[in-house]
Order: sequence, then structure tokens, then C-alpha cells
Amino acid sequence: MKDRYAKNKDISIHYLESTDYSPDLTPLVYVPGALGFAEHFEDEMSILSPRHCLSLSLRGNGKSDAPLSAYSLEDHASDIEAVIKESHLKDYCLMAYSMGVPYAIHYASNSPDHIKGMILCDYPAKYPSIPESWVDTVLSNGFIKEDRQYVVRAILRDSKEVELWEDLQQIQCPVLIIKGGTNNSLLKENATEKYKNHLSNVSVVEFSDSGHELWKPDYNRFIKTVTDFLVKLDRLHA
Repeated sequence: MKDRYAKNKDISIHYLESTDYSPDLTPLVYVPGALGFAEHFEDEMSILSPRHCLSLSLRGNGKSDAPLSAYSLEDHASDIEAVIKESHLKDYCLMAYSMGVPYAIHYASNSPDHIKGMILCDYPAKYPSIPESWVDTVLSNGFIKEDRQYVVRAILRDSKEVELWEDLQQIQCPVLIIKGGTNNSLLKENATEKYKNHLSNVSVVEFSDSGHELWKPDYNRFIKTVTDFLVKLDRLHA
């Protein structure tokens, strides 16, 4: 794996890219959730080898630049666009987790041409108006370094609720929705039904004993579900 950087205007966006891969397999681009970063998907990139994988750190996270402002839905989606352009990827699968899901949907609905498939993990097609309590929780648990605590407040300041259900109609590729089945899941049944109603080619997998962290308690099940979908995409375009 190698560290790569893409320029989004004057902001440097870090991503990890696997270097030893098969050109016959569908590439996978991973977008983490809020405050996640590229290295969170490093183990999965190794497991998925020899598949070509990229994992992003969106602005304000990991090794990416952290501007003082510009943390809207559109800003984050443009980070995905910058990485895709820099990597010259075509015919790839876009995978997103948690708050990365609305970022990925916003990007994909505006740039659907080279996306072969999408994997959306445990989050509705909606960008939230983030509550102050989220900032308090993040800052109190020591999840983010002191010199970047302003990023959390900037995300709060720039957040506003945006419904993305209608945007899903621009996405014609196969979509896999993975959701948790416990009360800790962030994708509830009514939102799952909305996905089914607004996407033309969608399948839903529920892990009944998982919450928002879909890889718990059965990591192998999570990996197999992702891999099986990717193999279907490989066959679809073989």
C-alpha cells in the first residue's frame, strides 16, 4: 500500500492505494464515516488483495489537510471527486460507511458514469443537521487530537439537513445496502424501504445481531458479504 495525495483546490486529500493488484477485478473505493480516516480500512484492503483498493481520509481527518472552514456535504463530496480524478479510476465500486454514505450518494448522483456498483453501510440517504451533543461527545471521549478539535465545530457549523432520496434515481448501478438489526443501527426500517423504492437495482442485507458497527460481532460475515457483492460485479462486467 502507498500513501497518495489528491489536490482539491488548495486542500490536500490523503488516500491509501494498493499497489499490487489484478486489473481483472473491480476496484473498490472506500469512504469512511465522520472523523474516520484511510487507515481504518487498511486491514480490509489487505484481505481483499489482489483487488485494487483505495481508502480516503476526508478533509480534517488523518493525513489530509484540515482547513478552518468548508465542511459542508458538497465540500466532502468534492474530496471524493478529487481522489477519483487523481487515481484515474474507471469502472469501480464505491463503498461508504455511516456519514460517508451521504457524501458518496451526493458524489455518485452527480458522477455516475464510471461507478459499477455501490455498497452503502448503515446510514440513510440523508445528510444530518448535526446536534451540539455530537460535538460534546466527540470532544469528551478524546477521539480527536486537540489541535484539530476546531474541525468538529466546523462540521457542526456547516451542517444542514439535506434529503438525498431523489438523488438516488440518478444511480442505475447495482447497490448493496448493509444494515444492523439492533437498536444501535443508524439505518431504520422506514429508511431501508425508501432505499428499495428509490433505487432501481438494490439488495439489502441485515445483520440481525449487529448495531452500527457492522463488523461486530462477526467480522468474517461482514467481509464475505462485501466480497460476494464485488465478485458479482466482476462477473457482470467480465
